[in-house]
Amino acid sequence: MEKTDRRRMLALVSIMLGAFISLLDTTIVNVALPDITIALHATSESIEWIISGYALAFGVVLILAGRLGDRFGRKNIYIFGILLFLIMSITAGYAQTEKSLIISRVIQGLAAGLFFPQINAVIMDMYHGKQLGKIFGILGSVIGVATAIGPLAGGLLIELFGPDNGWRAVFFVNVPIVLVTLVLAMLYLPKHQAPKEKVRFDIPGVLGLTLALMLLLYPVISRGSNGFRFIDYMWMASSIPFFLLLYWWSVRQAKRGNQPLISPNLLKNQPFVSGMLLSLVYFAAFTSIFFILSVTWQTGFGQSAIASGLAITPFAIGSVVAAANSNRFIIKVGRRLLHLGVALVIIGLSAVSVVFQMHDGVFSAWWLALPLLIAGLGSGLIIAPLNSFTLSTVVGPERGGASGMFNTAQRVGSSFGIAVVGSVFFRTLGDATGVSQAKAFSDGLQTSMYVNIALLMVCFVLVFRLPKRI
Repeated sequence: MEKTDRRRMLALVSIMLGAFISLLDTTIVNVALPDITIALHATSESIEWIISGYALAFGVVLILAGRLGDRFGRKNIYIFGILLFLIMSITAGYAQTEKSLIISRVIQGLAAGLFFPQINAVIMDMYHGKQLGKIFGILGSVIGVATAIGPLAGGLLIELFGPDNGWRAVFFVNVPIVLVTLVLAMLYLPKHQAPKEKVRFDIPGVLGLTLALMLLLYPVISRGSNGFRFIDYMWMASSIPFFLLLYWWSVRQAKRGNQPLISPNLLKNQPFVSGMLLSLVYFAAFTSIFFILSVTWQTGFGQSAIASGLAITPFAIGSVVAAANSNRFIIKVGRRLLHLGVALVIIGLSAVSVVFQMHDGVFSAWWLALPLLIAGLGSGLIIAPLNSFTLSTVVGPERGGASGMFNTAQRVGSSFGIAVVGSVFFRTLGDATGVSQAKAFSDGLQTSMYVNIALLMVCFVLVFRLPKRI
């Protein structure tokens, strides 16, 4: 192997590990939630913030991080983000209160948001043509596997270290992986020559987007199982003027020849907007599945963390198998592959709901194996190709910003989905009377699963808005 190829391969290992660990942390914490609740005396709202705070912070900073990479060099921002992620993983593992854990998770999400946009940019710097498509396919597989395998990894750690220290190990496990990522990045990641002319940051755009997202999502996350008050609806509605103001500002900046945070041209690109919206809605349905299954299996059914992780493993297996072959299929059948994927996820989750309805209480995880395998196969056919389908409609000079917006949609979708589906789940749980704990959790899961299925039906319709072929 030539020296150049070896360096490129090791650089690729570094960024794939970065993608893996950042997305693993969106779901690995789920099985640790019951132990965190007991150890830190955390409320349901705090538990939702531990999950959603990471995803929200991750999403908010993505677009700005892409610009920072252009300005200061992608390697520099990647290394800084990885280092900050390492520090926050350690502080999360040592957290003594729910507030300190939430703060660590939010900053950890910001760190992930800093280095994640550099991954796509570095890949496009190192690979071209057919090789580029192949590498993006690998990245898609990593994304699907990292998200799906989290519950099993978390369960194994809790089983190994026990309920008192297992949830801390969920955060400490990042340390050796991140250290390897950091060393490889420092040694082998190619240096990106920052442009000589200064890239002006759209600070008003950043502040406007952050404020709009917080107004929209904060009431959903913070109220959680307590239901919404009139003031909460007012807060969410108040985000609309800020989104409109952000659009006006972006158009104004573009006319002046500046580079706004949100490109107006991208917002006029109907296939791109549809793909971005599809990604947001799908990740809202996708990520929240693991949240409610983990809570039900452990807290409701009294099963161990590893049992919870093993119960979800068929989903991960299906996702790996389908994602590994999705690029080959998409060339032959086009967007119909996405329709097939969404349909399989709907069928799988519907079957999961039926299984819970058939049983009044605890049952064997084998009942869920086939439904979750089907859902996982469908998910693997969606995540890997969706990136290529959406970004293929964007011209070269705008692909960096488009990639940031696309990734932002995924992260915000994850945050919003966990918050909304979680609030439905806990609200149903709170209304349950005269039934066993297992039955109450089972009913809550079924009700929240209907929300997931409704979101997936929206995804099925949105696929029609994408190009028929890449």
